[in-house]
Amino acid sequence: MHLPEFSLSSMGMKALLLLVFSMASLQAQVGGAAAEFSRKANQWMASTDASKRQAAYRTWLQMGPEAMPEFEKSLEVTRRYHDRAIDMLCQGSESIKNPYLEHEDLASEIDSERKRIIPLIRTDWKKKASKIEALRDDMEKLSRINEKIARLVKHETKAFDEAVDAHFLALFEVARQQERFDEEAPSVGMSDEELLAEIVRLHIEGSHMIKQRERFMVSREAAELLAATHEKNKKIGAWASGSMVSFAETLNRERHLLGLRPLLLEEKLSAAAEGHSGDMARLGFFAHESPVPEKKTPWDRARLAGFKGNASGENIYMGSTSSLAAYHAWFASDGHRFTMMASGPTVLGVGMEGRHWTMMTGSM
Repeated sequence: MHLPEFSLSSMGMKALLLLVFSMASLQAQVGGAAAEFSRKANQWMASTDASKRQAAYRTWLQMGPEAMPEFEKSLEVTRRYHDRAIDMLCQGSESIKNPYLEHEDLASEIDSERKRIIPLIRTDWKKKASKIEALRDDMEKLSRINEKIARLVKHETKAFDEAVDAHFLALFEVARQQERFDEEAPSVGMSDEELLAEIVRLHIEGSHMIKQRERFMVSREAAELLAATHEKNKKIGAWASGSMVSFAETLNRERHLLGLRPLLLEEKLSAAAEGHSGDMARLGFFAHESPVPEKKTPWDRARLAGFKGNASGENIYMGSTSSLAAYHAWFASDGHRFTMMASGPTVLGVGMEGRHWTMMTGSM
Protein backbone atom coordinates (compact mmCIF):
# COMPACT_ATOMS: atom_id res chain seq x y z
CA MET A 1 0.00 0.00 0.00
CA HIS A 2 1.44 3.36 -1.04
CA LEU A 3 0.72 6.38 1.11
CA PRO A 4 1.48 10.00 0.12
CA GLU A 5 4.62 11.76 1.29
CA PHE A 6 4.03 14.38 3.97
CA SER A 7 6.29 17.21 5.14
CA LEU A 8 5.47 19.44 8.09
CA SER A 9 5.18 23.19 7.58
CA SER A 10 7.39 25.68 9.39
CA MET A 11 4.68 25.73 12.08
CA GLY A 12 5.81 22.33 13.30
CA MET A 13 9.41 22.25 12.16
CA LYS A 14 10.99 23.66 15.30
CA ALA A 15 9.12 21.16 17.42
CA LEU A 16 10.65 18.30 15.39
CA LEU A 17 14.26 19.52 15.05
CA LEU A 18 15.23 17.86 18.31
CA LEU A 19 13.93 14.56 16.99
CA VAL A 20 15.95 14.93 13.80
CA PHE A 21 19.08 15.73 15.80
CA SER A 22 18.41 12.70 17.98
CA MET A 23 18.30 10.53 14.87
CA ALA A 24 21.55 12.06 13.66
CA SER A 25 23.27 11.33 16.97
CA LEU A 26 22.18 7.71 16.74
CA GLN A 27 23.58 7.44 13.22
CA ALA A 28 26.94 8.82 14.38
CA GLN A 29 27.25 5.97 16.85
CA VAL A 30 27.29 3.35 14.10
CA GLY A 31 30.48 3.48 12.04
CA GLY A 32 31.48 2.66 8.47
CA ALA A 33 29.02 1.26 5.96
CA ALA A 34 26.57 0.56 8.75
CA ALA A 35 26.28 4.29 9.39
CA GLU A 36 24.95 4.87 5.87
CA PHE A 37 22.48 2.01 6.25
CA SER A 38 21.22 3.38 9.55
CA ARG A 39 20.96 6.91 8.14
CA LYS A 40 18.77 5.75 5.29
CA ALA A 41 16.77 3.44 7.57
CA ASN A 42 16.01 6.28 9.97
CA GLN A 43 14.90 8.54 7.13
CA TRP A 44 12.57 5.88 5.80
CA MET A 45 11.13 5.09 9.23
CA ALA A 46 9.95 8.72 9.36
CA SER A 47 8.23 8.39 5.99
CA THR A 48 4.47 8.15 5.41
CA ASP A 49 5.20 5.59 2.69
CA ALA A 50 4.54 2.17 4.23
CA SER A 51 6.85 0.37 1.80
CA LYS A 52 9.78 2.58 2.86
CA ARG A 53 9.12 1.96 6.51
CA GLN A 54 9.04 -1.80 5.97
CA ALA A 55 12.32 -1.60 4.07
CA ALA A 56 13.81 0.35 6.99
CA TYR A 57 12.83 -2.31 9.52
CA ARG A 58 14.39 -5.00 7.33
CA THR A 59 17.56 -2.91 7.01
CA TRP A 60 17.96 -2.66 10.76
CA LEU A 61 17.39 -6.39 11.24
CA GLN A 62 19.95 -7.22 8.56
CA MET A 63 22.57 -5.23 10.49
CA GLY A 64 22.67 -7.97 13.09
CA PRO A 65 22.47 -8.22 16.90
CA GLU A 66 25.10 -5.54 17.50
CA ALA A 67 22.82 -2.92 15.89
CA MET A 68 19.76 -3.83 17.97
CA PRO A 69 20.39 -1.36 20.83
CA GLU A 70 20.54 1.47 18.29
CA PHE A 71 17.45 0.09 16.51
CA GLU A 72 15.55 0.16 19.79
CA LYS A 73 16.55 3.79 20.38
CA SER A 74 15.68 4.69 16.80
CA LEU A 75 12.22 3.17 17.20
CA GLU A 76 11.50 5.41 20.18
CA VAL A 77 12.66 8.51 18.28
CA THR A 78 10.51 7.46 15.33
CA ARG A 79 7.53 6.91 17.60
CA ARG A 80 7.85 10.44 18.97
CA TYR A 81 8.23 11.82 15.44
CA HIS A 82 5.00 10.27 14.15
CA ASP A 83 3.19 11.12 17.38
CA ARG A 84 4.16 14.78 17.02
CA ALA A 85 3.32 14.79 13.30
CA ILE A 86 -0.25 13.75 14.15
CA ASP A 87 -0.43 16.55 16.73
CA MET A 88 0.63 19.13 14.17
CA LEU A 89 -1.79 17.87 11.53
CA CYS A 90 -4.74 17.81 13.89
CA GLN A 91 -3.96 21.28 15.23
CA GLY A 92 -3.85 22.59 11.67
CA SER A 93 -0.82 23.06 9.43
CA GLU A 94 -0.23 25.24 6.41
CA SER A 95 0.61 22.37 4.08
CA ILE A 96 -2.40 20.16 4.83
CA LYS A 97 -5.17 21.91 6.71
CA ASN A 98 -7.38 19.99 9.11
CA PRO A 99 -10.74 20.20 7.29
CA TYR A 100 -12.63 19.25 10.43
CA LEU A 101 -11.52 22.11 12.70
CA GLU A 102 -13.83 24.85 11.39
CA HIS A 103 -16.72 22.43 11.00
CA GLU A 104 -16.44 21.37 14.65
CA ASP A 105 -17.45 24.80 15.96
CA LEU A 106 -20.31 25.16 13.47
CA ALA A 107 -21.59 21.64 14.19
CA SER A 108 -21.52 22.35 17.91
CA GLU A 109 -23.45 25.56 17.30
CA ILE A 110 -26.12 24.00 15.10
CA ASP A 111 -26.52 21.04 17.46
CA SER A 112 -27.03 23.42 20.36
CA GLU A 113 -29.49 25.54 18.41
CA ARG A 114 -31.46 22.50 17.25
CA LYS A 115 -31.71 21.30 20.82
CA ARG A 116 -33.18 24.66 21.76
CA ILE A 117 -35.40 25.19 18.70
CA ILE A 118 -37.01 21.78 18.13
CA PRO A 119 -39.05 21.90 21.36
CA LEU A 120 -40.22 25.39 20.33
CA ILE A 121 -41.19 24.09 16.90
CA ARG A 122 -43.29 21.40 18.59
CA THR A 123 -44.94 23.74 21.12
CA ASP A 124 -48.57 24.79 20.68
CA TRP A 125 -48.33 28.58 20.58
CA LYS A 126 -52.04 28.95 19.75
CA LYS A 127 -50.99 30.55 16.45
CA LYS A 128 -49.71 33.63 18.30
CA ALA A 129 -48.10 35.83 15.64
CA SER A 130 -45.13 36.95 17.75
CA LYS A 131 -44.21 33.36 18.57
CA ILE A 132 -44.46 32.29 14.92
CA GLU A 133 -42.26 35.23 13.92
CA ALA A 134 -39.71 34.17 16.53
CA LEU A 135 -39.74 30.63 15.10
CA ARG A 136 -39.07 32.00 11.63
CA ASP A 137 -36.14 33.99 13.03
CA ASP A 138 -34.82 30.79 14.62
CA MET A 139 -35.10 28.94 11.31
CA GLU A 140 -33.22 31.76 9.57
CA LYS A 141 -30.44 31.45 12.13
CA LEU A 142 -30.21 27.72 11.48
CA SER A 143 -30.13 28.44 7.76
CA ARG A 144 -27.16 30.79 8.10
CA ILE A 145 -25.19 28.24 10.10
CA ASN A 146 -26.13 25.47 7.69
CA GLU A 147 -24.96 27.46 4.66
CA LYS A 148 -21.47 27.56 6.15
CA ILE A 149 -21.58 23.85 6.99
CA ALA A 150 -22.80 23.02 3.47
CA ARG A 151 -19.75 24.75 1.99
CA LEU A 152 -17.32 23.03 4.35
CA VAL A 153 -18.58 19.48 3.77
CA LYS A 154 -17.86 19.85 0.05
CA HIS A 155 -14.14 20.24 0.81
CA GLU A 156 -11.81 17.39 -0.11
CA THR A 157 -10.64 15.48 2.98
CA LYS A 158 -8.76 12.60 1.38
CA ALA A 159 -5.23 14.06 1.55
CA PHE A 160 -5.60 14.95 5.23
CA ASP A 161 -7.12 11.59 6.15
CA GLU A 162 -4.41 9.68 4.33
CA ALA A 163 -1.66 11.70 6.02
CA VAL A 164 -3.07 11.17 9.53
CA ASP A 165 -3.86 7.50 8.89
CA ALA A 166 -0.32 6.94 7.58
CA HIS A 167 1.20 8.31 10.79
CA PHE A 168 -1.13 6.18 12.91
CA LEU A 169 -0.15 3.12 10.88
CA ALA A 170 3.51 4.00 11.47
CA LEU A 171 2.88 4.17 15.24
CA PHE A 172 1.24 0.75 15.03
CA GLU A 173 4.26 -0.69 13.19
CA VAL A 174 6.69 0.83 15.69
CA ALA A 175 4.73 -0.71 18.56
CA ARG A 176 4.99 -4.13 16.92
CA GLN A 177 8.74 -3.68 16.33
CA GLN A 178 9.24 -2.59 19.95
CA GLU A 179 7.82 -5.93 21.07
CA ARG A 180 11.18 -7.42 20.01
CA PHE A 181 12.71 -5.64 23.00
CA ASP A 182 9.89 -6.08 25.51
CA GLU A 183 8.14 -9.42 25.48
CA GLU A 184 5.78 -8.23 28.23
CA ALA A 185 4.61 -5.10 26.41
CA PRO A 186 0.79 -4.69 26.61
CA SER A 187 0.60 -4.78 22.82
CA VAL A 188 1.83 -8.38 22.70
CA GLY A 189 -1.57 -9.76 23.65
CA MET A 190 -3.55 -7.51 21.32
CA SER A 191 -4.81 -8.24 17.83
CA ASP A 192 -3.77 -5.79 15.13
CA GLU A 193 -7.22 -4.19 15.19
CA GLU A 194 -7.16 -3.87 18.97
CA LEU A 195 -3.68 -2.36 19.00
CA LEU A 196 -4.43 0.22 16.33
CA ALA A 197 -7.64 1.20 18.12
CA GLU A 198 -5.75 1.56 21.41
CA ILE A 199 -3.08 3.74 19.78
CA VAL A 200 -5.78 6.04 18.39
CA ARG A 201 -7.66 6.08 21.71
CA LEU A 202 -4.59 7.09 23.71
CA HIS A 203 -3.56 9.83 21.30
CA ILE A 204 -5.25 12.99 22.62
CA GLU A 205 -5.19 15.05 19.42
CA GLY A 206 -5.79 12.08 17.15
CA SER A 207 -8.71 10.64 19.08
CA HIS A 208 -10.34 14.07 19.19
CA MET A 209 -9.84 14.42 15.44
CA ILE A 210 -11.59 11.08 14.90
CA LYS A 211 -14.64 12.49 16.71
CA GLN A 212 -14.39 15.65 14.59
CA ARG A 213 -14.33 13.50 11.46
CA GLU A 214 -17.30 11.41 12.54
CA ARG A 215 -19.40 14.53 13.13
CA PHE A 216 -18.23 15.99 9.81
CA MET A 217 -19.38 12.84 8.03
CA VAL A 218 -22.81 13.14 9.66
CA SER A 219 -23.13 16.63 8.16
CA ARG A 220 -21.80 15.51 4.78
CA GLU A 221 -24.12 12.51 4.58
CA ALA A 222 -27.14 14.63 5.59
CA ALA A 223 -26.30 17.20 2.89
CA GLU A 224 -25.84 14.45 0.30
CA LEU A 225 -29.14 12.81 1.29
CA LEU A 226 -30.96 16.14 0.96
CA ALA A 227 -29.47 16.76 -2.49
CA ALA A 228 -30.22 13.21 -3.61
CA THR A 229 -33.84 13.48 -2.41
CA HIS A 230 -34.27 16.77 -4.28
CA GLU A 231 -33.03 15.07 -7.46
CA LYS A 232 -35.26 12.03 -6.99
CA ASN A 233 -38.29 14.23 -6.42
CA LYS A 234 -37.51 16.21 -9.59
CA LYS A 235 -37.25 13.05 -11.68
CA ILE A 236 -39.82 10.91 -9.91
CA GLY A 237 -42.31 10.82 -12.77
CA ALA A 238 -44.76 12.77 -14.88
CA TRP A 239 -47.38 12.49 -12.11
CA ALA A 240 -45.38 14.94 -9.94
CA SER A 241 -46.15 18.53 -10.92
CA GLY A 242 -43.77 21.45 -10.49
CA SER A 243 -45.84 22.73 -7.56
CA MET A 244 -45.57 19.38 -5.79
CA VAL A 245 -41.80 19.27 -6.29
CA SER A 246 -41.44 22.89 -5.17
CA PHE A 247 -43.38 22.26 -1.97
CA ALA A 248 -41.35 19.12 -1.21
CA GLU A 249 -38.11 21.04 -1.71
CA THR A 250 -39.19 23.80 0.68
CA LEU A 251 -40.34 21.34 3.33
CA ASN A 252 -37.25 19.15 3.05
CA ARG A 253 -34.90 22.12 3.26
CA GLU A 254 -36.48 23.19 6.54
CA ARG A 255 -36.58 19.63 7.88
CA HIS A 256 -32.87 19.40 7.08
CA LEU A 257 -32.19 22.52 9.17
CA LEU A 258 -33.72 20.72 12.15
CA GLY A 259 -31.74 17.55 11.51
CA LEU A 260 -34.76 15.63 10.21
CA ARG A 261 -34.58 13.27 7.23
CA PRO A 262 -36.01 14.57 3.93
CA LEU A 263 -39.23 13.07 2.56
CA LEU A 264 -39.56 11.42 -0.83
CA LEU A 265 -42.65 12.19 -2.86
CA GLU A 266 -44.86 9.09 -3.11
CA GLU A 267 -47.28 8.60 -5.99
CA LYS A 268 -50.19 6.85 -4.24
CA LEU A 269 -50.11 9.12 -1.22
CA SER A 270 -50.05 12.11 -3.56
CA ALA A 271 -53.02 10.68 -5.44
CA ALA A 272 -54.96 10.51 -2.15
CA ALA A 273 -53.98 14.11 -1.35
CA GLU A 274 -54.89 15.36 -4.81
CA GLY A 275 -58.20 13.54 -4.69
CA HIS A 276 -59.10 15.20 -1.39
CA SER A 277 -58.16 18.67 -2.71
CA GLY A 278 -60.33 17.99 -5.75
CA ASP A 279 -63.26 16.84 -3.62
CA MET A 280 -63.01 19.93 -1.40
CA ALA A 281 -63.02 22.22 -4.45
CA ARG A 282 -65.80 20.34 -6.22
CA LEU A 283 -68.10 19.70 -3.25
CA GLY A 284 -67.47 23.00 -1.47
CA PHE A 285 -66.21 21.82 1.92
CA PHE A 286 -62.96 22.37 3.85
CA ALA A 287 -62.31 19.60 6.38
CA HIS A 288 -60.25 16.50 7.04
CA GLU A 289 -63.48 14.47 7.16
CA SER A 290 -64.90 14.00 3.69
CA PRO A 291 -68.62 13.71 2.89
CA VAL A 292 -67.70 11.04 0.35
CA PRO A 293 -68.43 7.81 2.32
CA GLU A 294 -65.54 5.72 1.07
CA LYS A 295 -63.12 8.66 1.58
CA LYS A 296 -64.22 9.73 5.05
CA THR A 297 -60.81 9.79 6.78
CA PRO A 298 -57.27 10.43 5.54
CA TRP A 299 -56.51 6.75 6.15
CA ASP A 300 -59.53 5.73 4.06
CA ARG A 301 -58.28 7.94 1.24
CA ALA A 302 -54.72 6.63 1.43
CA ARG A 303 -55.92 3.03 1.38
CA LEU A 304 -58.35 3.68 -1.49
CA ALA A 305 -55.54 5.27 -3.53
CA GLY A 306 -53.46 2.10 -3.11
CA PHE A 307 -50.88 3.39 -0.64
CA LYS A 308 -49.20 0.34 0.93
CA GLY A 309 -47.41 2.09 3.77
CA ASN A 310 -48.70 3.71 6.96
CA ALA A 311 -50.29 7.15 6.53
CA SER A 312 -49.45 9.29 9.56
CA GLY A 313 -50.78 12.82 9.08
CA GLU A 314 -52.64 15.24 6.85
CA ASN A 315 -52.66 19.03 6.38
CA ILE A 316 -55.17 21.00 4.30
CA TYR A 317 -55.00 24.61 3.09
CA MET A 318 -57.12 26.91 0.97
CA GLY A 319 -56.26 30.37 -0.28
CA SER A 320 -53.43 30.40 -2.84
CA THR A 321 -51.94 28.46 -5.73
CA SER A 322 -48.45 29.11 -4.32
CA SER A 323 -46.61 26.19 -2.71
CA LEU A 324 -44.68 28.66 -0.55
CA ALA A 325 -47.92 30.23 0.69
CA ALA A 326 -49.23 26.79 1.62
CA TYR A 327 -46.01 25.94 3.45
CA HIS A 328 -45.91 29.13 5.50
CA ALA A 329 -49.61 28.88 6.35
CA TRP A 330 -49.02 25.40 7.74
CA PHE A 331 -45.83 26.47 9.52
CA ALA A 332 -47.80 29.23 11.30
CA SER A 333 -50.45 26.77 12.44
CA ASP A 334 -49.20 24.66 15.35
CA GLY A 335 -50.82 21.30 14.60
CA HIS A 336 -49.97 21.54 10.91
CA ARG A 337 -46.35 22.41 11.76
CA PHE A 338 -46.17 19.36 14.01
CA THR A 339 -47.23 17.19 11.05
CA MET A 340 -44.59 18.68 8.75
CA MET A 341 -41.81 18.38 11.32
CA ALA A 342 -42.60 14.92 12.68
CA SER A 343 -39.58 12.63 12.92
CA GLY A 344 -41.30 9.40 11.89
CA PRO A 345 -42.38 9.89 8.24
CA THR A 346 -40.28 8.88 5.25
CA VAL A 347 -42.61 9.76 2.37
CA LEU A 348 -44.77 12.70 1.38
CA GLY A 349 -47.97 13.07 -0.60
CA VAL A 350 -48.94 16.45 -2.07
CA GLY A 351 -51.98 17.34 -4.15
CA MET A 352 -53.68 20.57 -5.16
CA GLU A 353 -56.76 21.67 -7.04
CA GLY A 354 -56.83 25.39 -7.72
CA ARG A 355 -56.42 27.12 -4.35
CA HIS A 356 -56.99 23.90 -2.37
CA TRP A 357 -53.97 22.03 -1.03
CA THR A 358 -53.57 18.72 0.80
CA MET A 359 -50.37 17.16 2.05
CA MET A 360 -50.04 13.76 3.68
CA THR A 361 -47.13 12.09 5.46
CA GLY A 362 -46.45 8.41 5.79
CA SER A 363 -43.82 5.72 6.12
CA MET A 364 -42.99 2.77 3.92
